[in-house]
Amino acid sequence: MRDNYIVGIIGAGNMGEALIKGLLRSNLVRSYEIIASARKPKHVRLLEKTYGVHTTRNNLAVTNSSDTIVLAVKPQDMAHVCDEIRPAISKNHLVISIAAGIDFSRLRKMLGPKPRLIRVMPNLPAVIDEGISAIFCGPRMPERYRRFAHQIFQAVGQTVDVREERLMDVITGLSGTGPAYFFAMMEALHTAGKKLGLTDQMARSLTLQTAVGAAEMASQSSLDPENLRAQVTSKKGTTWAAMKHLKRKNFWKTMEEAVRVATKRARQLRKMSK
Repeated sequence: MRDNYIVGIIGAGNMGEALIKGLLRSNLVRSYEIIASARKPKHVRLLEKTYGVHTTRNNLAVTNSSDTIVLAVKPQDMAHVCDEIRPAISKNHLVISIAAGIDFSRLRKMLGPKPRLIRVMPNLPAVIDEGISAIFCGPRMPERYRRFAHQIFQAVGQTVDVREERLMDVITGLSGTGPAYFFAMMEALHTAGKKLGLTDQMARSLTLQTAVGAAEMASQSSLDPENLRAQVTSKKGTTWAAMKHLKRKNFWKTMEEAVRVATKRARQLRKMSK
């Protein structure tokens, strides 16, 4: 790998564009060291105009021009894209896939034995630089490649190392799907506020800032969420009453089951892709 890396992003949709923005803002690479592909001509032109990167609709051109390739395409499109780029893949390529449910064995079948492979499971807040990305490199990955993958995704949030590939399904169910759990809770709080007499704007503002504040408190505290909850739960108070109701309704068990169901679905999708 050269000192000046050339990063190719195949499928520069929401996540791909977020990576472009993060890479440029972090100064990890410069605009002329990025080449991105997208299906729609209008979007290709927009990426080039907005970020000054090289763009194309030809995935093979990205492969021929890149040292590191980020496959940011949907899982259902992966086989077709890999068929396109496989003739140009060499042993000098680092290929990073962010497609859920496409495991190493499947990637190796689609891309052949030559490239170094890394799997990443990012999540949606990466589009505002607040994502969390789980990175699995597999055995015998040179440290510089592992480190570079972390640098790429740290440009849009935080990263964690994953040592066992089977855990990628769990991570998909927890953090990959996770933003939707919080959106659902915010949706419920917003709706409850309106039904109890608040204006739409007031209910929205109170809901969003409460969510932001709670997340920031948890991030800054050394306490786990259970103890933080206990801190704000006065006996016989309003929070106590609400928590008692949630316990009766099996809230914690329901959330655990939601993560299990999402994890199970990730495993099913992985098996279906083979």
